[in-house]
Amino acid sequence: MYPPSGKNKTQEYGDMQCYEEINFSYGEAIRRFASDLHQNPELSFQESHTTQKLKAQLSALGIEMPGSGLDTGVIGILRGGDGPVIALRADIDAIRQTEQFPRPDASAVPGVMHGCGHDVHTAGLLGAAMYLSAHRELLKGDVVFVFQPAEEVLGGAKELLAHGLWDAVQPAALFGLHNLPDLPVGTVGVKSGVVMSYKDGFMIRYIGRSGHTSTPQNNIDPTVAIASLVLSLQTVVSRNVGPLEQTVLTVCSISAGKPYTTTVDDAVITGNIRTLSAEVRQRVLQHVRRIAENTAAAYGCQIELDIHEITPGVENAEALLPIAAAAAAETVGIENVCSPSVNMASEDFSILGRSLPYFFYFLGSGVPGEAPIPWHNACFHTDPQTPVYGAALLAQSVIKAQRML
Repeated sequence: MYPPSGKNKTQEYGDMQCYEEINFSYGEAIRRFASDLHQNPELSFQESHTTQKLKAQLSALGIEMPGSGLDTGVIGILRGGDGPVIALRADIDAIRQTEQFPRPDASAVPGVMHGCGHDVHTAGLLGAAMYLSAHRELLKGDVVFVFQPAEEVLGGAKELLAHGLWDAVQPAALFGLHNLPDLPVGTVGVKSGVVMSYKDGFMIRYIGRSGHTSTPQNNIDPTVAIASLVLSLQTVVSRNVGPLEQTVLTVCSISAGKPYTTTVDDAVITGNIRTLSAEVRQRVLQHVRRIAENTAAAYGCQIELDIHEITPGVENAEALLPIAAAAAAETVGIENVCSPSVNMASEDFSILGRSLPYFFYFLGSGVPGEAPIPWHNACFHTDPQTPVYGAALLAQSVIKAQRML
């Protein structure tokens, strides 16, 4: 993690002074806050206690809180001068899952856990606020801290924008991060361009005509049609998308009632589509629509079709890459900065950044000596030091951006 003796740490590895100070001065408080959030997780748009805890902490730091317009989530503003305004964002919600990993601060809320590490993200952003509020002399402009609710349902960012998040202040850049268990703690993934996928949802309902199973010729059976559709949709990726154009199409549910002696009136499937470019996305959606409509016609069914955007892909601004790379190098050392693989998961961070340049990091959270446990797994956990690295990375992003923009 640190350079061998005799090497110029600043020149070859990045000056890790910010991380070292945060770890020494605030590390215990950051880890303790993350632990408290982990033990008391709250679902999307229900993060009331998390919100109150954050407000108390930010108030003690002298950070303004103009209000988000929502019942949960917090917006904080640290005044720092007339230079570029930089925004930082963390998501604060948990998921429906029963924790199975034995840890002393395991979830105390039945059926709810921080199974994606948002407790780590939140504690990291609070740690950045601690450091920056104590070092206002380093700031050339204001800093906006966005503690966003409801990322897990991909709805919090839309709600914040609908309530005028950027109306009063337009940041010059937005930075955020997500922990990544595949990267060991003390490493940072930095990559420009698309790093997370577009996500679209679909609901397809076939409407037939029910009747007795002894007279199938008088019926229009939507279950046969929907079964054919499920298989046909698998050809969208295998035959309409190039092998290097990463795409995932998943049928998530099938519903057709529970009768035993009659066919049903309707059958429904739901699912989602993940793509990495606008062009591939449009092509895939067109194929899904055409297959769904033609299959319905072939089986004599009527169709109700809903295909809707859930969130665009996360696409890091090329112009912010030098800033992000410098911030990462000065947080973990240049030898611990990597270019991560594109992740097919989705994030509504991209919605917050639709109107401004943004950059999204992958923050190593893997525990040394352990096989990585993926997000949304009942045994998911991160290395306890992860939020401390996150705090330093976000704080450095502000400092670097306000000097380099």
